[in-house]
Amino acid sequence: MTNTPLMELKESKMYDITYNGINTYLQAKTLKRYKDRYELYRIYSNKKDNSANEKIWADKGILKNNILSLFGNVFYKDNTDQTLFSNTVIYNLKKDILSSDTPFKATYKKSKVTGSSFIYYKREKKLVAQNIKANILTEDFKK
Repeated sequence: MTNTPLMELKESKMYDITYNGINTYLQAKTLKRYKDRYELYRIYSNKKDNSANEKIWADKGILKNNILSLFGNVFYKDNTDQTLFSNTVIYNLKKDILSSDTPFKATYKKSKVTGSSFIYYKREKKLVAQNIKANILTEDFKK
C-alpha cells in the first residue's frame, strides 16, 4: 500500500440523497483517498435501506473493493436494537455480511451474547458465533 494520499479531508461528511431522502450518511474526522483505497478515522455511518436502519461507529476503517475493514471500538446497531461490539470487524458491503475473528459482545433486547468470533448475515438476520456465553431472556407467556 502506498503511504502518500491523493487527497485528505478533515471533518468529512458524505450523503447519499434520493427522492425518499437521505439514504446514507457517513462522517469521518479524517478521510484519506489513496489510489487503491480509502482510509477513514473516527467513523460514524447511518444507512437506511428500505425499512432497515443501521449505524456503525469505529476508530478506523479501510474501504477497498467493497470490503470495509473496521478497527478499534467497532459498534454496530440496527433498527431492531440488535448491537455488535468488537475490536475488528470486516464488512462485505456487496454480500451484507459482517464478521470478526476477535472477541465480541452482542445484544438483542435484554439478551446478551459474548464469544470469540462471529459472522452476521444481515439479510437473514442470522448470527453464527464460536465459543459463546449467552444470557437469553424471554418474555413471560400471556395466559
